[in-house]
Amino acid sequence: MDISSVPVPAFILLSAVLGIVSHLGYFMHGEHHLQAVRLAVLLCTVPFAIFATIHNFNSRSSIWSAARLTTIIVSSYLVSLTTSILTYRVFFHPLRKFPGPLNSKLTKLTHVLRLLKESDNYRQADKLHERYGEIVRVGPNELTITIPDAVPLIYGPGSKCTKTAWYDVVGRPNKSLQLERDPIIHAKRRKVWDRAFNAKALRDYESRVVKHADQLVKQLRVRSGETIDCSLWMNFYSFDTMGDIAFGRTFDMLTSGKKHHGLTALQDGMAPLGIATPFPWAIPIFQALPQPAGIDHWINFCDKQIKARKKYDPEKSDIMTWLIEAENENPDPVVSDPRWLWGDTRLVIVAGSDTSSSALTHIFYHLAKEPHIATKLREELQSFYKPGSDTEVRDLQEAKYLNGVINEALRLHPPVPSGVMRQTPPEGLTVGDIFIPGNITISAPSWSMGRLESCFKHAEEFLPERWGNKPELVLNKAVFIPFASGAYSCIGKQLALMELRVVTARLVTEFDIAFALGEEGKALLEETKDVFTMETAPLMLVFTRR
Repeated sequence: MDISSVPVPAFILLSAVLGIVSHLGYFMHGEHHLQAVRLAVLLCTVPFAIFATIHNFNSRSSIWSAARLTTIIVSSYLVSLTTSILTYRVFFHPLRKFPGPLNSKLTKLTHVLRLLKESDNYRQADKLHERYGEIVRVGPNELTITIPDAVPLIYGPGSKCTKTAWYDVVGRPNKSLQLERDPIIHAKRRKVWDRAFNAKALRDYESRVVKHADQLVKQLRVRSGETIDCSLWMNFYSFDTMGDIAFGRTFDMLTSGKKHHGLTALQDGMAPLGIATPFPWAIPIFQALPQPAGIDHWINFCDKQIKARKKYDPEKSDIMTWLIEAENENPDPVVSDPRWLWGDTRLVIVAGSDTSSSALTHIFYHLAKEPHIATKLREELQSFYKPGSDTEVRDLQEAKYLNGVINEALRLHPPVPSGVMRQTPPEGLTVGDIFIPGNITISAPSWSMGRLESCFKHAEEFLPERWGNKPELVLNKAVFIPFASGAYSCIGKQLALMELRVVTARLVTEFDIAFALGEEGKALLEETKDVFTMETAPLMLVFTRR
């Protein structure tokens, strides 16, 4: 067969039509993120197949002319496909009438490029809301919403929204409680985790939380009056406590005063999430490539922890006690799949350390900035608080002002500042009188929601009283969900609050807290990175023994 008689325009037309058909018949329907690697391979190999076909079936074709025609065919297809996609996104997409920057309607690429510089996704979203209003189209198929009534619809117990494609690809091939999209499977796995966080288990963890708080106090006594990086020491505390409660071993940062390589691994492992989140289809491609040293370090560190933990039984039960037991003894293959344990190991390291350290750092930022709050907190604690008593943890549970301080820090500096993404149900979602189409990625950014004057009077001010004797300062409590809500709420909430209460009470009782010379907290507020959780920037404080 000789194809030399076929005119070039015919190839161009056929390729262009195929590009449009590919978009309308395939790419517009369903989810394709799990086929990303296969599609990337096709994109790289099909041109060579076309070249070989042209060269073999055209007896008069030279290598250069075959390469030229291949380039024309492939370019025509890609230009047609891209034009069809972009035209649809701007003029025909269900979100076409929602406000937002034009580049966001076309692609998330410009957003990702900005994140490469700043890693401040939550601040970018806030600026867009200031410019465009309560609903902003931040991607071809994505909305961010700051309407208070949207929060329970998106995240509440009765929400019909589901997890997005992003949850399928992060952490593959392993599975984890947080990343599971199927609500039935998630519910089964959650029952396993429930055993690690029931009332008895939490009581068992109390002594460990207190022990590490003691170690933190001892280290700060030695450094009394000296400048320290509060952000770093709160990471030491949360990471050591996480290691003890999750794996039955500590990483000894509170005793050595030195950063463990595991903490570096965590930060290296989380960093790409701040950039890759907008592009779920790109994550499998990235994972298929040789990994940067930082990612390998993170994966190896997590794997090492669970391998070591499976070799011994600690005297006291830890979180892994129940997860390992489920793998070994649960007859349900869905629950006993070995991939759960490897994935949940990463989850417990991130959730058990990143969120607590961020909250503690911001708590002490505000106590240093506004000493009258620390004074008032001490006055509350003096009436009942006995550090080291058998009832220390339970006594602190009902401390209104202490809980108010914690809630204010979580409101203004939520551990997951951009919120989590959800997908609207096929039939769509109505927020107030606004209809949101089905199968749309949607989120309510926690950082912005916590600063809404429509929900919190004097929203930019740190006022612990709003959670105690001045409830009128809270106009809409439903938007305050620092530990998420509904079926996917944080299972470790009570443990996290235990840590926050004990550390805050111990340190504010023991020390006067002040900014170091030249410190104002600017770096913490402006350079902290959004990597799904918060990677806090340094905060230089002075803890002086009282």
